[in-house]
Amino acid sequence: MLKAIKFSRSFFSFSVFFISESAIIGGVCFFDRSTKENSMKKIYFLMFLLVFFCVACGSSSKSESNENDADNIEPQNDEDAINDDDSSQSEEAENIEPVCLTPKAGPYALKFTDISEEMGIKKLNALGTQITVADIDGDKWPDIYTSLTSKLRENPDEPKNLYKLLKNIKGQSFEDVTFSSGLFKGKDGTNGIASTYVIFADMNNDGFQDALNVVYVDNDTLSNEEFKEDYSHVYLGNGDGTFKYAGGNFTYDELFEAIAGATFLDYDHDGVIDLFIGRHYNNYGNLNSCEPDSLMKGLGNGKFQDVVDGTTGLETAKFNEENALEGKFNKPTWGVTACDVDGDGFADILTSSYGRSYNMLYKNKGNSTFDDLSISSNFAHDDNENYVDDQFFACYCEDEAYKETDYCSISNGALISCDGIGTSGWDPGFSDQPYRLGGNSAGTLCGDFDGDGDTDLFQIELAHWHIGQASDKSQLIMNDGFPEKPLKRLSEEESGITRKRTGSWNDGDLGGFTADFDNDGKLDIYILSSDYPGTKSMLFQQQADGKFAETAKEAEAQVPRAHGGAFVDIDRDGDYDLIVGTSFMRWAATDADGSKKPEKQWIKVLRNDTGQDANKVIIDISGTTANRDAIGAKIIVKAGGKQFVREVQGAYGLNGFQNDHLQIIGLGEICEVDEIEIRWPDKENSVTKYDKVFANYVLEINQETGLKHHKIEEYFAK
Repeated sequence: MLKAIKFSRSFFSFSVFFISESAIIGGVCFFDRSTKENSMKKIYFLMFLLVFFCVACGSSSKSESNENDADNIEPQNDEDAINDDDSSQSEEAENIEPVCLTPKAGPYALKFTDISEEMGIKKLNALGTQITVADIDGDKWPDIYTSLTSKLRENPDEPKNLYKLLKNIKGQSFEDVTFSSGLFKGKDGTNGIASTYVIFADMNNDGFQDALNVVYVDNDTLSNEEFKEDYSHVYLGNGDGTFKYAGGNFTYDELFEAIAGATFLDYDHDGVIDLFIGRHYNNYGNLNSCEPDSLMKGLGNGKFQDVVDGTTGLETAKFNEENALEGKFNKPTWGVTACDVDGDGFADILTSSYGRSYNMLYKNKGNSTFDDLSISSNFAHDDNENYVDDQFFACYCEDEAYKETDYCSISNGALISCDGIGTSGWDPGFSDQPYRLGGNSAGTLCGDFDGDGDTDLFQIELAHWHIGQASDKSQLIMNDGFPEKPLKRLSEEESGITRKRTGSWNDGDLGGFTADFDNDGKLDIYILSSDYPGTKSMLFQQQADGKFAETAKEAEAQVPRAHGGAFVDIDRDGDYDLIVGTSFMRWAATDADGSKKPEKQWIKVLRNDTGQDANKVIIDISGTTANRDAIGAKIIVKAGGKQFVREVQGAYGLNGFQNDHLQIIGLGEICEVDEIEIRWPDKENSVTKYDKVFANYVLEINQETGLKHHKIEEYFAK
């Protein structure tokens, strides 16, 4: 601004001089012709100087403008930062008063309160095994979608409550907007089309949440007479909680829509949301029925184009002996995740496989191609390939034809009845190979669990006693320099993430999420476990030494047969609450642990009564040259000599887990924030830093307009 003022004054002085000189010269010219000729020469000379001066000043002004623009462009490296003057002006304009809470060092004793009744869950018949969260109407309050993961249609006049879309009324109650939303209207206007699960993102960058309604279709679905050929489609949001059909049918020739998992990302940093979908069995249990997963490039209008064309590095083919050991075969993908594991700013793709196949880690090279690092990274499965206690192997070796062979000499004998199983469950040369000795993997959580600034992982696994020790169990996977160093899998003793297993045990882990529930500055893990006797949700709270302790029962956050869920600040008080769905599969009237089966699969809303008392940074982030949702953006909060890192993620896991987009980053007893750095997923890999930041406010961060503080109550109009 000072440069512009300086230029204006110079121009004004020169203009006054020119006009004065012209007036004098003009007067002289009137009386003397020869003087007039000389004067005209002076005028021409002065006009030439004026033109030259204007061009030079314009060029200088443009250069100065470019320099100013360069100051405002997001920095490209750690040494760059925003202009200090801009920060000071922002602080003065906002007149921020520091707010500091005074808790002791964490962790803090978590307490949750079940507010399902007061939120009207039973009156609304809000049932669900799966839950996703999105602000569908732009009022800054998180709304929820619940589903029983059916493939059949609803009847708006007499609903079976197969799914619900619920508007959040300022954290006090929900309003059922399912059939008024337009989200479940087919192309022909039919209301109540099928919906297995829904995930949300702003696909056309208009500031409104759009939706992908996924209908899981395999051969069993096609053979169901009640199935009405509803397939997966995109719906564009209108910004008021309603949606319009946009198409985007993902059915291909010879491919089914057995889409078990889907995630939004911007893999090429073009500022438009892309989509990765993972496909399960078309015929359950038949590996040869699996079809490839797909990376779909977003076109910016709710349409997507499959780009797996033989050059991306994501290609797989039907199973054969040649591609088996390298893992290049089609797998029964169960869950998918996108996050930046190697820290280069580009989202990598992780797939979780059922049927004990390899899990896949595709490193994004930043040029629209990927490196398959699944095996070399130690992500494909754990290192235990000892199948000696696998009961299918034991039954194979009980057969008289094989009992005395060298192959079966390691068998300890069967602990189950082999009647009806015989040798059918074990195929030597196939069942004993590494690509069949992994886990039944449901999803991957991404987070900086040890606070060293890089992305660690938590793998969620379904496991059974009778499969034996080689079957992977849910496990913390640490990043200590990937990809130069392989990922490190921690034992249960090292991480503290363990449980008692006795008798005929089953780990029914089907999903989960990681968040800092007590806002002490350390990430916690909530595991959803279901479908088998005695299974329930578990809350592993990180302790001061970095290990985890199971606290769900004491925190009153233990939910029997917890299947799906989300973390969400439902009441906008600055901490994450829980919404949990349940499954009735294999649940008798009374469970093995005494848990009574409820009348219906009502979801549970558990309010967090602890986290609001610790210091935190609350960020509502949006991109401009990056995608509008800022999916893939990395947030680094530096405070008290520590760094707290979060990555903005889309949906992930099995059947579309999706949490609150509001980023709540706990600081514990730390109140003063030194700096917040945002690494944006755009073409320039832009970096923005803010050094005038206050905790315990909502920080509205827009990539173009910068950071603005808001009081929590005012921002959410509580």
